[in-house]
Order: sequence, then C-alpha cells, then structure tokens
Amino acid sequence: MYTILTRGIVLLQLLCCLQTAMGQQPIDRNQLMEYLQHQEYDQAIGYLQPRVQENNISQLSLLAYTYYLSGKTKDAGAAYDKVLQLDSNNLPAHQYLASIAMQMETPLAAITHYRYIARMQPNNAVACKQLSFACYAIQQFDTAFVWLQKAYHLNPADPKVAARLAEEWLGKENYQQADSITCAFMASDSLQPPVIMTAIRAAWFLKDYTRCTTLGTQLMNMKIVSPNTFSIVAAAWYTLKKYQECIGIHEYMTANRGQSENIMYYAALSYTALKNYTSSNELLQTCIDLATSKSLDGYFSSKSVNYEGLQQYKTAIAQLDTAYYLSRKPLRQYSIGRIYDLHLHNKPLATKYYKRYLQLSTPDNPAAPEIYKYLKSYVEK
Repeated sequence: MYTILTRGIVLLQLLCCLQTAMGQQPIDRNQLMEYLQHQEYDQAIGYLQPRVQENNISQLSLLAYTYYLSGKTKDAGAAYDKVLQLDSNNLPAHQYLASIAMQMETPLAAITHYRYIARMQPNNAVACKQLSFACYAIQQFDTAFVWLQKAYHLNPADPKVAARLAEEWLGKENYQQADSITCAFMASDSLQPPVIMTAIRAAWFLKDYTRCTTLGTQLMNMKIVSPNTFSIVAAAWYTLKKYQECIGIHEYMTANRGQSENIMYYAALSYTALKNYTSSNELLQTCIDLATSKSLDGYFSSKSVNYEGLQQYKTAIAQLDTAYYLSRKPLRQYSIGRIYDLHLHNKPLATKYYKRYLQLSTPDNPAAPEIYKYLKSYVEK
C-alpha cells in the first residue's frame, strides 16, 4: 500500500515523462494532476483513455497507474502488460504486475516478475523481500528462506524482514539465532511491534521469562493487542509466580477486547494460587464455555483444585469425574481417590479409585511413576 507522499512522487515522475514524451499532444497536465490530487480517478481515466497513444510507454504507464490507484486491478494489469510488450525491461511494470498478482492471491504469477526484478537489481533488498514472501505463499520454503536471508543481509533494519527471519529460525528451533536477530534490531529500533512480539517468543523458548514480561509491558504501553503474544507473557508471569501481574494481562486484554482462552486460564490459575477460588472458578467456567473438548479436561481438573480449597469435596470430585469422562486420563481416578482418602476419610472408596488408576496405568507406562509405586504398596497392604 502506498502513502500519499509515495503516490505523489510516482505521479510527478510519470507526468514529467509524459511531458517529454508527448510534446504538444492534447493532454493538459494541470487538468490531469488536479483529477489525481483530488483522487477523482474515474474522471482521470475518462480524460486519459481517448488521449493515450498505444505505442507510448509513458502514457500507457500513467493510465495503468491511474487504474491501479482506482482499484481497477484487472484494467491496470492489462495496461501494464501492454507496457511490457513495448519494453520488456520496464521495472515499474514488472513491480505493479507482481503487486497485482499478490492482491489477487496468485503468488506464482507474481514470482515471475519478482525474479526478474531481483535479477536486474541483485542488491535491491525490497525485491528480495517480496520474492521471499511470494515463495512462502506457495510453500517454496527453502527458496523463500534463501531470499529472506539475502533481504536481511541487504537491509537488516527492515522490521518485517527481521521479524520474519527470526520467526523462521524459531521454526527451525534455533532459538539463540532468532534472539540475536531481534536483539540486534531492537538495539537501534525498539518500537517495532512485529519484532517485539517475535522477541517475546524467542525469550520464552530460551526460558528468559523476565525478558518476556519486560517486552510484554512495553507492548501494553504501546496499546498493542495480540492474544497469541500475550498468552506467552501471561505464562511467563505465572512461571515467575507473579500472579497479580498475570491477572493484569487478562484485565488488559479484556479491556481492549482481546479475550483469550489461554490468558483467562492462566489468570484463573493465578487466582487459585492467591486462594481466590471463586474468581478462579468464574474464569474457568468461561474457559469451559469457550473451550473445545481437548481443553475441557484441564479446566474441570483445575476447578476441582478450587473446590478442594473451598472444602467442597463432593463438588471437587464431580469436576474430576467430568474431567476423566472427557479425557480418560488415569490420574483423574487417582485424584478422586486422594480426596476420599485425605479429606473424606473413606478408605473403601479411596481404594476403589486407586485400583482403577492402577488398572489404567500400567507398570511399563505409568501416568506418574512415583504415584504408581506408592499406590501399588498402598492397596496391597
């Protein structure tokens, strides 16, 4: 997308070429400029169409660009094709045809033009970046990565390139390399959200939880709302046992309409750690309402911890029973037995659930080896 300033520069260049190429041709440059400056593109197109000479590259380029500005990409593409028929080396035509192809979600067509530009201008960082992103779009990952590295080498100050290259290194599990890229970038520019968000992910994988939270706070100050990123920040706060700060992430996201199931879950766990079981259960219930069955087991299990803390043991058992029904995890049977054993002092029922755990969790593959070993001796007494 072009800024008004960029558009103005392009228009000025085209109009200057137009004046030279056309000589005394009946096009009023001032009239055309007035249409374009006021974004009256339909009027500009209507004015140009009967005056454009089919063999005049400057005139065709101006008409094509006006089509492009008006959003008539099909007409713009056809006009730029005519330009290439007259001059196959016309780089602006290649650039706009590539941009049009990307807008129409046909990256394979764009790659032909981007490759040509990159070949003609091998030190053009933008061309390398565009070619890389187009290759990623058609899943030519190895080729895309090569061009992305070249784009970064030519211009490491491009935030999109730095962030994407760091993301690629994260995907390759080279967390240190990803972190070095984000750190090097932020040493000179610390205000680019895409780089900061990638830096948070790199720090998480490197277990640098304090850096995660510091960068997360910076994003909050910048009023950035990214559920995926702040899920990591919430997890980092929780790992650091800074429970109130973890809850603060949930409050920030809620205030900015960035509700996230994972963030709510960490806030719920933080409320539990602070013994605010009621607030935790309210959040867990919201998680349950939002969750898929894959996540429900953990939420019901966490609710059981809260009810146990509230000394509502029967309700806690009911939550564990639901969790087991959803997941069939043997440890849920053990947890039910533990409540009967420690809190309700009902050894027969405790033994019943302990035996179920032992039946479901084999010696070769115990769900929790220490628990399995303990219960084996317990029920054999």
